[in-house]
Amino acid sequence: MKFGVCVPNYGETSSVESIERLAIEAERLGFDSLWTTDHILMPRDSGTPYERIFESITALAFLAPITKKIKLGISSLIIAMRNPVVVVKQLATIDQLSKGRLILATSAGWNEKEFSNLGSNFHDRGKRVDESIRLIRELWDGKDAFESRRLGLNFKDVVFEPRPVQTRLTIWIGGNSSAAMRRAAKLGDAWHPNVIPLDKFRELTSEFRSKFPEAREKPICVRIALNKNSKTSEYTSPQGEKRIILSSNDEENRRIIKGLEDLGVNYAVIAPSHDGRVPIDQQLEGLKMISNTFL
Repeated sequence: MKFGVCVPNYGETSSVESIERLAIEAERLGFDSLWTTDHILMPRDSGTPYERIFESITALAFLAPITKKIKLGISSLIIAMRNPVVVVKQLATIDQLSKGRLILATSAGWNEKEFSNLGSNFHDRGKRVDESIRLIRELWDGKDAFESRRLGLNFKDVVFEPRPVQTRLTIWIGGNSSAAMRRAAKLGDAWHPNVIPLDKFRELTSEFRSKFPEAREKPICVRIALNKNSKTSEYTSPQGEKRIILSSNDEENRRIIKGLEDLGVNYAVIAPSHDGRVPIDQQLEGLKMISNTFL
């Protein structure tokens, strides 16, 4: 299994210094990728760590020159809240700035109030994600025309330069819903769910593989929390969902990772400050623990 790391661009303990320290250390330790987390304008008292957040795409521009080889991604970009043409331009620019290290996870999003705050329609977001992925693919491929009534776009004979370094952008699809699975199977390069208790997660992976024929060969690349000081291996997300966390129990961590590998998971993006409250020194200790055990 390969491992990536979420940088602390959100939460109480987020800072420019913390982002930089974690990025440099993760690359030194041999992690495969760095990931920013995405939200823009959350409502006050949302019950989430995302009210304080450094914007996810521009944060990658900061990470590009302070790292050398490690991949750079967003887990997961809520593209339906944004102007998708601007997003594709930003992503192509990041790919140039990083010399071809960009990777993307995108999802439909879940906070209706945040969509409202940005003047975006929450109720057709899934269809706009699908069309936005098509837009990324076509502009990335050098097409000079695109039409989508859903996105309100109709242009031709455009110039999209400079071209990204990579000829194809790897796109993971985030989310645990059936809609996310379908999108991953049909439009994505991998499925990117959060890890829930393994008995329930086993049911999800079985549904993904059996319900969607295109999913049989698609990688499963999860996002999973980490807190070196946690005494338990479960926590409750802001959405009220029980999720798995890698903890101080090394034997239990090994069991979790082995269980995920047995289910076909081949990539794990570690979130060492899932609640936005973990101090940077503790996050770095957690990364060293994962490195010593699994890398």
